Amino acid sequence: MIAENFRLLIEKLKYKIAKSEAIWAKTSRDEEFKLHMGKVTILTDCWYDEVSFNKKVDLVILNEDGEKIDGIMISKGEEDFELLSELHTLAKQSYYKIDETFKSIFEELDSNKVIGEKKKHELDDLI
Repeated sequence: MIAENFRLLIEKLKYKIAKSEAIWAKTSRDEEFKLHMGKVTILTDCWYDEVSFNKKVDLVILNEDGEKIDGIMISKGEEDFELLSELHTLAKQSYYKIDETFKSIFEELDSNKVIGEKKKHELDDLI
């Protein structure tokens, strides 16, 4: 079970994401996202641990010097995994602007315009 301060942090972050008031950035890791807030940075990552053969998700708080000051890591099947995993998913969707992308796709599909592009023949590029 995660500490109450982390539970509250997760709920408040989810609320800010839902209101489109959190700007997430991507780190160099495949599934890690970061949020800068004043003097701290919050990271969330999700990965498959090849040693334990289990999916893991974490939440880390870094100080202004980039030092880890606190964090939690939960494996799939453990209590609160879904809660933390949901935050990670929301951060990822926020970074990739999933809602805006779907809105744009639906606008195109609902229009009277022709959509898509005619594929050029590969030989056309050689001429």
